[in-house]
Amino acid sequence: MFERHLAGLGLVFQEQIAVIGVDPAGSTTGTVLTNFPNANLPVTDGGVTQTIARNISKTVTRASLQEDSGLGDDDEIRCRIRIAAIGLPPAVTPDAFTDQEILVG
Repeated sequence: MFERHLAGLGLVFQEQIAVIGVDPAGSTTGTVLTNFPNANLPVTDGGVTQTIARNISKTVTRASLQEDSGLGDDDEIRCRIRIAAIGLPPAVTPDAFTDQEILVG
């Protein structure tokens, strides 16, 4: 709910989706084959559950999934989905310095 109220104050939620060729099978790492264009999600201020339906697709070649050396083996693919909060203050502020003081001898 807190994030929804921040959306009402200008916070933007952006989906970032990468298509990944998975090797070995079951892992969550691999070669990024392509990315979907980043898209802002229509999150609104409110106190009730909000569902944002998404149905997008992208085509990649079967050859791009052939990361292993063995021909005829299974090819695996998955997407990594991240939601970025755009507009929050940074977790750590930029460095700031005081004036330099010189202590003689």
